[in-house]
Amino acid sequence: MTSAPFDTDRTLATTASYTLCGIELAVRTTDDVVAGLLGSRLRFVRSSSGEPAAIVFDIRGAQDDDHATPPLGRGRPVYDAPGGHLLYFEASDQLFIDYLGAVRVLCNPATGLIQMVVRQEPLGCVLAAHPFFTIPLLEVMKRRGHYPVHAACVALKEYGLLLVGASGAGKSTLALAMIRAGCDFLGDDMVFLHRRADGIGAWGFPEEVDVSDQTAAMFPELRHLAGRATLPGRDKHAVDVEEAFGVTPVPACRPHAVVVPTISGGRSVLRSMSASSALRELAPNILLTDPVASQAHLDMLAELVREVPCFSFATGTDLDEAAACLLEVLG
Repeated sequence: MTSAPFDTDRTLATTASYTLCGIELAVRTTDDVVAGLLGSRLRFVRSSSGEPAAIVFDIRGAQDDDHATPPLGRGRPVYDAPGGHLLYFEASDQLFIDYLGAVRVLCNPATGLIQMVVRQEPLGCVLAAHPFFTIPLLEVMKRRGHYPVHAACVALKEYGLLLVGASGAGKSTLALAMIRAGCDFLGDDMVFLHRRADGIGAWGFPEEVDVSDQTAAMFPELRHLAGRATLPGRDKHAVDVEEAFGVTPVPACRPHAVVVPTISGGRSVLRSMSASSALRELAPNILLTDPVASQAHLDMLAELVREVPCFSFATGTDLDEAAACLLEVLG
Protein backbone atom coordinates (compact mmCIF):
# COMPACT_ATOMS: atom_id res chain seq x y z
CA MET A 1 0.00 0.00 0.00
CA THR A 2 1.39 3.41 -0.97
CA SER A 3 1.17 6.23 1.58
CA ALA A 4 -0.86 9.38 1.18
CA PRO A 5 0.99 11.96 -0.94
CA PHE A 6 3.33 14.44 0.67
CA ASP A 7 2.45 18.14 0.52
CA THR A 8 4.75 19.28 -2.25
CA ASP A 9 3.94 22.95 -1.64
CA ARG A 10 6.37 22.92 1.26
CA THR A 11 10.07 23.64 0.80
CA LEU A 12 11.94 20.47 1.73
CA ALA A 13 15.47 20.31 3.08
CA THR A 14 15.95 16.57 2.59
CA THR A 15 14.26 13.50 1.16
CA ALA A 16 16.00 10.21 1.95
CA SER A 17 15.00 6.67 1.00
CA TYR A 18 15.52 3.48 2.98
CA THR A 19 14.58 -0.20 2.69
CA LEU A 20 13.72 -1.97 5.94
CA CYS A 21 12.51 -5.59 5.95
CA GLY A 22 11.99 -5.31 2.21
CA ILE A 23 9.65 -2.34 2.69
CA GLU A 24 10.44 1.05 1.16
CA LEU A 25 10.52 3.97 3.58
CA ALA A 26 10.92 7.70 2.86
CA VAL A 27 11.99 10.40 5.30
CA ARG A 28 11.10 13.92 4.17
CA THR A 29 12.14 16.71 6.50
CA THR A 30 12.65 20.46 6.61
CA ASP A 31 15.00 20.07 9.60
CA ASP A 32 18.65 19.52 8.67
CA VAL A 33 19.59 18.35 12.18
CA VAL A 34 16.92 15.63 12.17
CA ALA A 35 17.96 14.63 8.64
CA GLY A 36 21.57 14.24 9.77
CA LEU A 37 20.71 12.23 12.88
CA LEU A 38 18.45 9.86 10.95
CA GLY A 39 20.91 9.57 8.09
CA SER A 40 23.57 8.40 10.53
CA ARG A 41 21.21 6.12 12.42
CA LEU A 42 19.80 4.43 9.30
CA ARG A 43 22.81 4.41 6.99
CA PHE A 44 22.90 0.63 6.73
CA VAL A 45 19.40 0.52 5.22
CA ARG A 46 19.78 3.42 2.76
CA SER A 47 18.05 2.67 -0.55
CA SER A 48 18.39 3.75 -4.16
CA SER A 49 15.70 1.44 -5.54
CA GLY A 50 13.45 4.23 -6.78
CA GLU A 51 10.38 2.24 -5.69
CA PRO A 52 7.47 4.18 -4.16
CA ALA A 53 7.54 4.34 -0.38
CA ALA A 54 4.99 2.36 1.61
CA ILE A 55 5.94 4.30 4.77
CA VAL A 56 6.52 8.06 4.79
CA PHE A 57 7.85 10.22 7.62
CA ASP A 58 6.95 13.88 7.03
CA ILE A 59 9.01 15.85 9.59
CA ARG A 60 8.84 19.63 9.87
CA GLY A 61 10.08 22.43 12.07
CA ALA A 62 8.31 24.72 14.52
CA GLN A 63 7.25 27.08 11.73
CA ASP A 64 4.72 24.39 10.69
CA ASP A 65 3.00 24.15 14.06
CA ASP A 66 -0.31 23.31 12.38
CA HIS A 67 1.33 19.99 11.38
CA ALA A 68 0.66 16.71 13.27
CA THR A 69 -2.33 18.06 15.19
CA PRO A 70 -4.21 15.79 17.60
CA PRO A 71 -7.12 13.70 16.28
CA LEU A 72 -10.69 14.46 17.23
CA GLY A 73 -12.24 12.52 20.07
CA ARG A 74 -10.69 10.88 23.09
CA GLY A 75 -7.57 8.74 23.01
CA ARG A 76 -6.36 6.16 25.49
CA PRO A 77 -2.79 5.86 26.80
CA VAL A 78 -0.84 2.94 25.33
CA TYR A 79 2.69 3.77 26.46
CA ASP A 80 4.17 5.23 29.62
CA ALA A 81 5.86 8.47 28.53
CA PRO A 82 6.69 10.60 31.61
CA GLY A 83 6.39 14.25 30.64
CA GLY A 84 4.15 13.61 27.68
CA HIS A 85 1.26 11.74 26.10
CA LEU A 86 1.21 8.72 23.82
CA LEU A 87 -2.41 8.03 22.94
CA TYR A 88 -4.27 5.70 20.59
CA PHE A 89 -7.49 6.94 18.98
CA GLU A 90 -9.48 3.84 18.12
CA ALA A 91 -12.22 5.58 16.11
CA SER A 92 -9.73 6.97 13.58
CA ASP A 93 -7.01 4.32 14.11
CA GLN A 94 -4.31 6.90 14.84
CA LEU A 95 -1.43 7.17 17.28
CA PHE A 96 -0.65 10.61 18.71
CA ILE A 97 2.40 11.74 20.70
CA ASP A 98 3.02 15.08 22.40
CA TYR A 99 6.18 15.08 24.49
CA LEU A 100 7.49 17.88 26.71
CA GLY A 101 6.31 20.45 24.18
CA ALA A 102 9.41 19.49 22.15
CA VAL A 103 7.98 17.13 19.54
CA ARG A 104 4.54 16.14 18.30
CA VAL A 105 3.72 13.06 16.19
CA LEU A 106 0.62 11.85 14.37
CA CYS A 107 0.83 8.29 13.03
CA ASN A 108 -1.64 6.79 10.56
CA PRO A 109 -0.77 3.06 10.65
CA ALA A 110 -3.10 1.98 7.84
CA THR A 111 -1.68 4.41 5.26
CA GLY A 112 1.88 4.41 6.60
CA LEU A 113 2.03 8.21 6.91
CA ILE A 114 3.73 9.62 10.01
CA GLN A 115 3.63 13.39 10.48
CA MET A 116 5.95 15.05 12.96
CA VAL A 117 6.73 18.59 14.07
CA VAL A 118 9.89 19.51 15.99
CA ARG A 119 8.86 22.37 18.25
CA GLN A 120 12.00 22.77 20.36
CA GLU A 121 15.67 22.33 19.54
CA PRO A 122 17.95 20.57 20.22
CA LEU A 123 15.92 18.17 22.40
CA GLY A 124 13.09 17.85 19.90
CA CYS A 125 15.51 16.90 17.11
CA VAL A 126 16.99 14.04 19.15
CA LEU A 127 13.55 12.81 20.21
CA ALA A 128 12.31 12.99 16.61
CA ALA A 129 15.25 10.96 15.32
CA HIS A 130 15.25 8.36 18.08
CA PRO A 131 12.34 7.28 20.36
CA PHE A 132 9.55 9.04 18.50
CA PHE A 133 10.80 7.87 15.15
CA THR A 134 10.97 4.31 16.45
CA ILE A 135 7.57 4.00 18.15
CA PRO A 136 5.39 4.90 15.13
CA LEU A 137 7.69 2.86 12.87
CA LEU A 138 7.04 -0.22 15.00
CA GLU A 139 3.29 0.32 14.76
CA VAL A 140 3.20 0.70 10.97
CA MET A 141 5.51 -2.31 10.53
CA LYS A 142 3.23 -4.40 12.76
CA ARG A 143 0.33 -3.62 10.41
CA ARG A 144 2.40 -4.98 7.52
CA GLY A 145 3.09 -8.37 9.08
CA HIS A 146 6.50 -7.51 10.55
CA TYR A 147 6.23 -7.81 14.32
CA PRO A 148 8.80 -5.93 16.45
CA VAL A 149 10.77 -7.43 19.32
CA HIS A 150 12.96 -5.34 21.61
CA ALA A 151 16.05 -7.49 21.18
CA ALA A 152 19.62 -7.58 20.03
CA CYS A 153 20.27 -10.16 17.33
CA VAL A 154 23.43 -11.92 16.16
CA ALA A 155 23.73 -14.89 13.83
CA LEU A 156 26.04 -17.68 12.78
CA LYS A 157 25.55 -19.35 9.38
CA GLU A 158 22.14 -17.62 9.08
CA TYR A 159 20.88 -19.01 12.40
CA GLY A 160 20.05 -16.21 14.82
CA LEU A 161 20.19 -15.65 18.55
CA LEU A 162 17.64 -13.19 19.95
CA LEU A 163 18.79 -11.44 23.13
CA VAL A 164 15.58 -10.06 24.60
CA GLY A 165 14.85 -7.90 27.59
CA ALA A 166 14.38 -4.43 28.96
CA SER A 167 16.96 -1.67 28.72
CA GLY A 168 19.85 -2.32 31.07
CA ALA A 169 19.73 -6.13 30.75
CA GLY A 170 23.04 -6.19 28.88
CA LYS A 171 21.76 -6.97 25.37
CA SER A 172 24.08 -4.54 23.58
CA THR A 173 27.11 -5.61 25.61
CA LEU A 174 26.48 -9.27 24.76
CA ALA A 175 25.86 -8.49 21.10
CA LEU A 176 29.21 -6.69 20.84
CA ALA A 177 30.96 -9.56 22.61
CA MET A 178 29.38 -11.98 20.14
CA ILE A 179 30.43 -10.07 17.03
CA ARG A 180 33.98 -9.85 18.41
CA ALA A 181 33.78 -13.66 18.69
CA GLY A 182 32.89 -13.98 14.99
CA CYS A 183 29.10 -13.67 14.81
CA ASP A 184 27.19 -11.68 12.23
CA PHE A 185 25.31 -8.61 13.46
CA LEU A 186 21.65 -7.80 12.74
CA GLY A 187 20.93 -5.16 15.38
CA ASP A 188 21.33 -4.32 19.04
CA ASP A 189 17.84 -3.11 19.94
CA MET A 190 15.14 -4.27 17.52
CA VAL A 191 14.26 -7.11 15.17
CA PHE A 192 11.12 -7.75 13.15
CA LEU A 193 9.58 -11.22 13.04
CA HIS A 194 7.63 -12.43 10.03
CA ARG A 195 6.29 -15.69 8.65
CA ARG A 196 8.03 -17.41 5.77
CA ALA A 197 7.55 -20.76 4.06
CA ASP A 198 9.91 -22.65 6.41
CA GLY A 199 8.86 -20.99 9.66
CA ILE A 200 9.58 -17.70 11.39
CA GLY A 201 12.14 -15.31 9.94
CA ALA A 202 13.78 -12.28 11.56
CA TRP A 203 14.78 -9.06 9.84
CA GLY A 204 17.38 -6.94 11.58
CA PHE A 205 17.17 -3.22 12.28
CA PRO A 206 20.89 -2.46 11.86
CA GLU A 207 21.13 0.99 13.35
CA GLU A 208 23.93 2.41 15.48
CA VAL A 209 24.56 0.56 18.74
CA ASP A 210 23.83 2.51 21.91
CA VAL A 211 26.48 1.93 24.59
CA SER A 212 26.86 3.28 28.10
CA ASP A 213 30.15 4.46 29.56
CA GLN A 214 30.32 1.16 31.44
CA THR A 215 29.94 -0.90 28.26
CA ALA A 216 32.40 1.31 26.35
CA ALA A 217 35.02 0.67 29.01
CA MET A 218 34.72 -3.11 28.47
CA PHE A 219 35.89 -3.03 24.84
CA PRO A 220 39.28 -1.70 23.62
CA GLU A 221 37.60 -0.39 20.47
CA LEU A 222 35.22 1.82 22.51
CA ARG A 223 37.18 2.95 25.55
CA HIS A 224 37.73 6.40 24.05
CA LEU A 225 33.98 7.05 24.42
CA ALA A 226 33.86 6.61 28.20
CA GLY A 227 33.25 9.96 29.86
CA ARG A 228 32.38 11.81 26.65
CA ALA A 229 29.25 13.93 26.48
CA THR A 230 26.16 12.45 24.81
CA LEU A 231 23.43 14.17 22.79
CA PRO A 232 20.70 16.06 24.70
CA GLY A 233 18.02 13.59 25.75
CA ARG A 234 20.35 10.60 25.20
CA ASP A 235 22.30 8.86 27.96
CA LYS A 236 24.35 6.55 25.71
CA HIS A 237 26.88 6.83 22.89
CA ALA A 238 25.98 5.86 19.31
CA VAL A 239 28.48 3.39 17.82
CA ASP A 240 28.79 2.42 14.16
CA VAL A 241 29.73 -1.29 14.26
CA GLU A 242 31.36 -1.14 10.84
CA GLU A 243 33.69 1.66 11.88
CA ALA A 244 34.38 0.30 15.37
CA PHE A 245 34.58 -3.45 14.71
CA GLY A 246 34.86 -3.84 10.93
CA VAL A 247 31.51 -5.67 10.78
CA THR A 248 28.88 -5.06 8.10
CA PRO A 249 25.38 -6.00 9.31
CA VAL A 250 23.48 -8.82 7.62
CA PRO A 251 19.81 -8.23 6.84
CA ALA A 252 18.03 -11.37 8.06
CA CYS A 253 18.27 -14.74 9.77
CA ARG A 254 16.18 -17.64 11.00
CA PRO A 255 15.77 -17.51 14.80
CA HIS A 256 17.52 -20.44 16.45
CA ALA A 257 17.09 -19.52 20.14
CA VAL A 258 15.72 -16.86 22.48
CA VAL A 259 17.97 -15.78 25.36
CA VAL A 260 16.86 -13.54 28.24
CA PRO A 261 20.00 -12.05 29.81
CA THR A 262 20.55 -10.57 33.24
CA ILE A 263 23.76 -9.14 34.66
CA SER A 264 25.63 -11.34 37.14
CA GLY A 265 28.69 -10.60 39.24
CA GLY A 266 30.12 -14.08 38.88
CA ARG A 267 30.50 -16.59 36.04
CA SER A 268 28.08 -16.83 33.15
CA VAL A 269 25.29 -19.38 33.60
CA LEU A 270 22.86 -20.56 30.90
CA ARG A 271 19.59 -22.25 31.92
CA SER A 272 16.61 -23.56 29.99
CA MET A 273 13.47 -21.45 30.19
CA SER A 274 9.90 -22.55 29.59
CA ALA A 275 8.00 -21.15 26.62
CA SER A 276 5.44 -19.55 28.95
CA SER A 277 8.15 -17.77 30.95
CA ALA A 278 9.79 -16.53 27.75
CA LEU A 279 6.44 -15.28 26.44
CA ARG A 280 5.96 -13.25 29.62
CA GLU A 281 9.32 -11.59 28.93
CA LEU A 282 8.28 -10.83 25.34
CA ALA A 283 4.72 -9.63 26.01
CA PRO A 284 5.72 -6.00 26.85
CA ASN A 285 6.75 -5.65 23.18
CA ILE A 286 3.08 -5.39 22.21
CA LEU A 287 1.68 -1.88 21.90
CA LEU A 288 -2.03 -2.28 22.67
CA THR A 289 -3.49 -0.31 19.79
CA ASP A 290 -5.73 -1.96 17.20
CA PRO A 291 -7.03 -5.22 18.79
CA VAL A 292 -6.63 -7.34 15.65
CA ALA A 293 -3.05 -6.21 15.00
CA SER A 294 -2.10 -6.54 18.66
CA GLN A 295 -3.49 -10.08 18.82
CA ALA A 296 -1.54 -10.99 15.68
CA HIS A 297 1.61 -9.65 17.38
CA LEU A 298 0.96 -11.81 20.45
CA ASP A 299 0.31 -14.84 18.25
CA MET A 300 3.67 -14.34 16.51
CA LEU A 301 5.54 -14.12 19.83
CA ALA A 302 3.78 -17.26 21.11
CA GLU A 303 4.71 -19.08 17.90
CA LEU A 304 8.33 -18.00 18.29
CA VAL A 305 8.75 -19.43 21.80
CA ARG A 306 7.06 -22.68 20.73
CA GLU A 307 9.31 -23.01 17.68
CA VAL A 308 12.75 -22.32 19.22
CA PRO A 309 14.42 -23.17 22.56
CA CYS A 310 14.46 -20.43 25.19
CA PHE A 311 17.06 -19.74 27.86
CA SER A 312 17.83 -17.42 30.73
CA PHE A 313 21.43 -16.22 30.85
CA ALA A 314 23.23 -14.75 33.82
CA THR A 315 26.03 -12.77 32.16
CA GLY A 316 29.27 -12.98 34.10
CA THR A 317 32.13 -10.52 34.24
CA ASP A 318 34.22 -12.38 31.63
CA LEU A 319 32.69 -11.39 28.31
CA ASP A 320 34.83 -13.80 26.30
CA GLU A 321 33.51 -16.65 28.44
CA ALA A 322 29.94 -15.34 28.03
CA ALA A 323 30.29 -15.20 24.25
CA ALA A 324 31.74 -18.72 24.15
CA CYS A 325 28.80 -20.00 26.19
CA LEU A 326 26.27 -18.47 23.78
CA LEU A 327 28.18 -19.69 20.73
CA GLU A 328 27.46 -23.23 21.94
CA VAL A 329 23.74 -22.44 21.65
CA LEU A 330 24.22 -21.38 18.03
CA GLY A 331 26.53 -24.29 17.30
